[in-house]
Amino acid sequence: MRPLDPRLLRRSRPVRRFLVATVLLGLVAAVAVVGQAWLLSATVVALVDGVAPTSVAATTAALAGVVAARGVLAWAQATTGTRAAAAVKAGLRHDLVDAVLDQRRTGPAPSSARVATLLDTGLDALDGYVARFLPQVVLTALVPGAVVLTLLAVDPLSALIVVLTLPLVVTFLVLVGMVTRDRLDGRWAELQRLGRHFSDVLAGLTVLTGFGRDSGRGLREVGERHRRATMASLRTAFLSSFVLELFSTLSVALVAVAAGLRLVTGDLDLATGLLVIVLAPEAYLPLRRLGTLFHDSTQGLAAADEALTLLDGERRTGHLVVEGPAPVEVRDLVVVHPGRERPALALPGLTLQPGEFVAVTGPSGAGKSTLLAVLLGFALPTSGSVRVGGVPVVELDPDAWRRQVAWVPQDPHLLAGTVADNVRLGHPAASDEAVRSALVDAGAADLAPRREVGEQGQALSAGERRRVAVARALLRVRDGGAWLVLMDEPTAGLDAERESTVLGTLCRLQESGDVTVLVVAHRAETVAAASRELRVDRPVEVVQAGPAGEVTP
Repeated sequence: MRPLDPRLLRRSRPVRRFLVATVLLGLVAAVAVVGQAWLLSATVVALVDGVAPTSVAATTAALAGVVAARGVLAWAQATTGTRAAAAVKAGLRHDLVDAVLDQRRTGPAPSSARVATLLDTGLDALDGYVARFLPQVVLTALVPGAVVLTLLAVDPLSALIVVLTLPLVVTFLVLVGMVTRDRLDGRWAELQRLGRHFSDVLAGLTVLTGFGRDSGRGLREVGERHRRATMASLRTAFLSSFVLELFSTLSVALVAVAAGLRLVTGDLDLATGLLVIVLAPEAYLPLRRLGTLFHDSTQGLAAADEALTLLDGERRTGHLVVEGPAPVEVRDLVVVHPGRERPALALPGLTLQPGEFVAVTGPSGAGKSTLLAVLLGFALPTSGSVRVGGVPVVELDPDAWRRQVAWVPQDPHLLAGTVADNVRLGHPAASDEAVRSALVDAGAADLAPRREVGEQGQALSAGERRRVAVARALLRVRDGGAWLVLMDEPTAGLDAERESTVLGTLCRLQESGDVTVLVVAHRAETVAAASRELRVDRPVEVVQAGPAGEVTP
């Protein structure tokens, strides 16, 4: 297994900067290790030989300075690693959120439980990998080499023993690492299984409770499997540390015994013998620490591989921009969701001219909401074409295109803040007067702009949340430059008076001639207010889905 995934190196600039800093710090640390051993042996020899106190004091002061320098280097490596890990996690999370929000980047939408596990606890494993394991890899590559070269210069026999025993320790490190990797792969699989199971139980918690089913039993069983997998991986990690400590200790003992015997026989002077005995453990210490941190590396690499595999599926998004208002044309559109054979939507044709108000009707499951998702770029056509001003939607720059769209979903999402804050999501620079005007035209004149709203619209009813979302869309049209209005049942849950207000506002937008309105509707009043009706029937034929995102003109 590679200690550093090349994809992570290519994608993450913080990792590249961190590796450069780590190599520089590692070079200084290698010099400090040799300097500390030399100064320590020199100090002891000076005390034994009874040299002048001033000379001993100078050597001791230099030794203290080197020890302090090693402490500063350790602190610098830890600080740099922690900051780099935070930057890498933030960058990957940002890229993942951007990718999963646009299927043109990742293809079929990944499992929500998989993404949630990855964004939450999964990427946290990069702390140990980036902050501790990667610096230790650099130290393992530099320090033993510096120690061997120093030993070769002062005592070739000790250098030979170190050179012969180091590969033995590395061999056991690799063998134990392979077992650890398999254990951690099982633990990661159990963690993902637990996340999926928890997501499923949470989604059906109300139904399970209503029917008196024990929703916690399955979670306890999956959690117990995850606990067993975690303990097995920890046992393997502790065993690997024990094996490395054992063989490292035996290797250091060989060097120490050989040097001690030669000291007794007079074949080795005291200064050289002390230097060899002090330096020998430093040759094996980086390997021992690397083995201890290998557990962090495998867990972090597994999370990084999961994230990078998802991001590497990123498709080339379009970069074209269409200035509206422009006609929207749909031809032979078929959308098949991943893992299904029956189409979610089959629409032979649709043309929206600027200034039209079209009501999309049809039975539940006919694909009305899917049509809006395709226009927004959240879903990909399996076949057929969707064009705006003659340009396929899949070739449009997603951010530039969505700035021209005002969208009201079936279940509007509100953020914690005030009513005005949520309306201003449509246009952050809007004035207070513009916000109040949008609320009035959305039938929400009774909602005070300064009224506090909790996360997910807490403290507001379903109808109030919908009216705030409509006001947000209206503000985006009036002040944000949007010209295409997509609404999924905007009058659901509204009384007759407020419904009439919303429909009147949509009719005025349509009459301006610059705004195209497409509304998914079940209510007769909405259909009557529209300039025409588009009937979407439930698809009955079975089609073979091609690769997600494949568009046939």
